[in-house]
Amino acid sequence: MKNKILIATLVLASMSLNSCNDILDQTPLDSFTSETVWGDLALSEAYLNAQYMNIRAESENGTRFAHYTDEVFQMHTYGSENYTQGLLSPDNCGIGWDDGLWDPWHYYYQAINKINLFIESIDDVPANSEKEVEWKKQQKGQGYFIRAWYYHMLYSFFGRVPIIDHTYELDATFGETRQDMDKVADFIVSDLDQAAELLPKKYDESDYGRATKGAALALKSRVLLYKASPLFGTPSNEKWRAAADAAKAVIDLGEYHLQSVSNSEEYGNLFLDPDNPEAIFVKLFDPKYGSGVNQRFLYQAPCGIGNGFEGWGNFQPTQNLVDKFQMADGTAPEVKSYYEEYPWGGREIRFYAALLLDGDEWGYGNARRQVEVWYGEDGINGKDSQWGDYWWNASKTGYSMRKFLDPSYDCKGTLMDTSPWFFIRYSEILLNYAECMIELGNNSEALQYINMVRNRALLPDATGADIRAEYDYERQIELVFEGNRWFDQRRWKKMYEEYSKPIYGMTVGRRADGSKYYMTNDENNIVSTRVFNNDKLYWLPVPRWELNRAPEIDAAPYE
Repeated sequence: MKNKILIATLVLASMSLNSCNDILDQTPLDSFTSETVWGDLALSEAYLNAQYMNIRAESENGTRFAHYTDEVFQMHTYGSENYTQGLLSPDNCGIGWDDGLWDPWHYYYQAINKINLFIESIDDVPANSEKEVEWKKQQKGQGYFIRAWYYHMLYSFFGRVPIIDHTYELDATFGETRQDMDKVADFIVSDLDQAAELLPKKYDESDYGRATKGAALALKSRVLLYKASPLFGTPSNEKWRAAADAAKAVIDLGEYHLQSVSNSEEYGNLFLDPDNPEAIFVKLFDPKYGSGVNQRFLYQAPCGIGNGFEGWGNFQPTQNLVDKFQMADGTAPEVKSYYEEYPWGGREIRFYAALLLDGDEWGYGNARRQVEVWYGEDGINGKDSQWGDYWWNASKTGYSMRKFLDPSYDCKGTLMDTSPWFFIRYSEILLNYAECMIELGNNSEALQYINMVRNRALLPDATGADIRAEYDYERQIELVFEGNRWFDQRRWKKMYEEYSKPIYGMTVGRRADGSKYYMTNDENNIVSTRVFNNDKLYWLPVPRWELNRAPEIDAAPYE
């Protein structure tokens, strides 16, 4: 296993760039002048490391993008209702309480300002040997990648944004305007092309986790896929071909492949191992909380503090999602509103890797026991049910999210879970390429790449009889809970369809003799309804404070 030192917060993560002299005129030990930082490659790298911290993993947040789709019901909304209930406006622009969600405009532009300083300054840092020249080159490539990441988030949220590629003097006049979406995408791609030229395919083990050439090419694939999609402009063969070429460049790099698995446990373990061969860009966590707070157990594990699970059970998979998972033979499941028998048998392996079901064993060490979401006709209820011992954090849908959870993590210990967060995996790139091939009319090649992903999940080949539906299935199920679906449904302008159906859960009943029955998909099992009633909701609004401060920036589509 490689040493996972990145991304760690160093002393310099919060360093000051202001001169500081004490009464003895000694060089300060807790801050550095600008001249010092840009005079030493070790210090410039420390500054760069701090910028990685602004790339937020979803496992750090109390809200996940999957909640904005049919995949997850988030019990504690934390401001996400602004999106799910159609409440967005320039005066109400947050979609979550976390950094990067409450005010993403401010969050990413302040991060861009810091990385712009790095990009402007790195050329001045002396490099006195061949090794240092290469080190400096790699730092510069990472700087371009990080700036491209920030802009790709702004592009994904807002579409049209000002392009700020330099720092401003204190007395400078700001006159920037929002650029056309294609120009924004082209700027991101330009940064990624420069990054790919400067970055290595891989690093020494001690630097594992830094942006690589493959990461730059993979992010380029995602950005160009968005650019070619209907929400971001007018699709064309030229745009789809550019997106296809970008995805194929990652494939042809030869650095990644899908890891073979033989069961759901092995598939689930892929998301615990950052060294697996399909990891392209990953955030790593320090057990001492030095690289951000990995809160996946807190928000994800079932269900109440005190039961040994130490979780809030906030992210609850929906019945809508459950009903989509195919059987192991590739056929659709029988969807009913009432089941007398166990309804979850015989599904494909990704189903069991993704979900915790009533009756599954979960918990660490002596706390391991069965998940009990049932209510009892005899008045005795399961501990994890809405009527049980841990009702305050009980799943309203009847399901909990297993994917990403490490069953060997001692959640009562003092060290943080170090399971990684995968920003980009190889399967996404294969699916990106397949989508481009569909749009370019090359269904036979698209089917080849769909089946690479499908066969790894031990499913039989898709036939191509309805290739778009087969592709959509693989994209959602393979990337489930990883945050992609909300961006996918938006870029294809499918949010009206996404929000047209209620979010359903499953009610499990138990008779006095211990037998169970299962009810769902009726008005008694509606957990939530969503609102999407205006095209403007496809985009996040520019916040009012920015519109007031910079009148050159327009508010469209929130006029």
